[in-house]
Amino acid sequence: MRRAAIVMPLRTPVGLPGGALAAVPPNRLVGTVIGAVLGRSGIDPLRVEQLVTAVPDPDVIRSALPRCGLSPELGEFTVGAGPGSGLRALITAAMMVRSGAAGVVLAVGAEYPCAAPPFAAQLASVRTPAARPGSPDAGPSTDEQIALWATEPARGQADSVRTEQLARHHGLDRTAADDFAAVSHRRAARAHRQGVFGAEIAPTVVCARPDDPNSEVVRLVDRDEGLRDDVSHRAFAALPPFRPGGVTTAANSSTRGLAASACLVVAEDRVADLGLEPLAYLVDWASAAAPADATAPAATGAVAKTLWRNGFELPDLALLEVEESSAVEVLALARVLGLTEHAGGSAEHAGGFADPADGRLNVHGGSIALGEPGGAAGLRMVTTMLHELARREGGLGLAVTPAGPDTALAAIFESPDRTPVSETPRGARFRGAGGRRSGRGRHRP
Repeated sequence: MRRAAIVMPLRTPVGLPGGALAAVPPNRLVGTVIGAVLGRSGIDPLRVEQLVTAVPDPDVIRSALPRCGLSPELGEFTVGAGPGSGLRALITAAMMVRSGAAGVVLAVGAEYPCAAPPFAAQLASVRTPAARPGSPDAGPSTDEQIALWATEPARGQADSVRTEQLARHHGLDRTAADDFAAVSHRRAARAHRQGVFGAEIAPTVVCARPDDPNSEVVRLVDRDEGLRDDVSHRAFAALPPFRPGGVTTAANSSTRGLAASACLVVAEDRVADLGLEPLAYLVDWASAAAPADATAPAATGAVAKTLWRNGFELPDLALLEVEESSAVEVLALARVLGLTEHAGGSAEHAGGFADPADGRLNVHGGSIALGEPGGAAGLRMVTTMLHELARREGGLGLAVTPAGPDTALAAIFESPDRTPVSETPRGARFRGAGGRRSGRGRHRP
């Protein structure tokens, strides 16, 4: 099979409900990221053979295509907009490429209001945050952020029963969960300050007239709207848990965000002819369900299958990106996998969460800080990971996301300079995660 190259993964900033991006029409939001992917890659839009989408309303995609120079007759494969749909869209595009069904596929994911209020009302509600010294594009104040957390439904609320069971089993308390959430915010804010997100974000224009991109520019959004680095336990403590006496709250779970993300998935033998530069290749993927007794997160099985099936161990990974549906899920996974940076040791906070500069897990924060933009979430996560992988001079990266009730999806990527992974022997049996790879490899007959 041909390898599937991931080319020019990009995303818009992640917006807040009622924020500036909520005033951008969905077709322009999606068109912004598609246009950026095509423009920055330099590919002729007519070379795109297939479209795979993870969006709430496919009609939005059709109306966005002409704005980007794509043929209105371009075939579309829709995977829906449920949990993990953005990563599923990328995997589906890769399977098309690897099987020979298409050579160049555009994968798109997005989250936006399907029934938005009139544009004038939306525009009037756009908050222009008060500037702090040296930070003209500062986010909402602490009081505003607490109010948002308190009123906006959290993604983790529906799964709070299982999440509380995980917390009890792994000895995770409210302090540990809030510590993780605070670090997620600080990491994301630090990445913005250092310009890390600049390479992956397609700035989005808010215009005075929604159907006229040439009308007066009200605002240029080039940063994630939820970014803030002054969070504290006192702010988190103001919110009640989802369940009495529980651990999970709206502050240590992800809330809804608005964004679009996209990338090209190209057959390896077409990359040079098209003059494209791949950022990574998809190695493999796997899905798994959680154990019935709630002793481990659903992601545990997906991670084990995709790593061990390809002969890798955790130390082989340069980066690990896990969707932050809740702090408890990520912390429980870290403990099951034995990631020492989240299992005590030199801690940044009283809860025991360490934040080493050379960490591998969610190094630039995640959905707790940025928001979870539905179909764009998985692609947003992969985009951030692959750009960071390139900054670290390559290696292996693993992305993990929920894929439905008590199920998870994991995909492993490799940088272009790595030797391609050889095919796994058929009938290979999995072994536990060890410290180092043995001379005989990971498989045995």
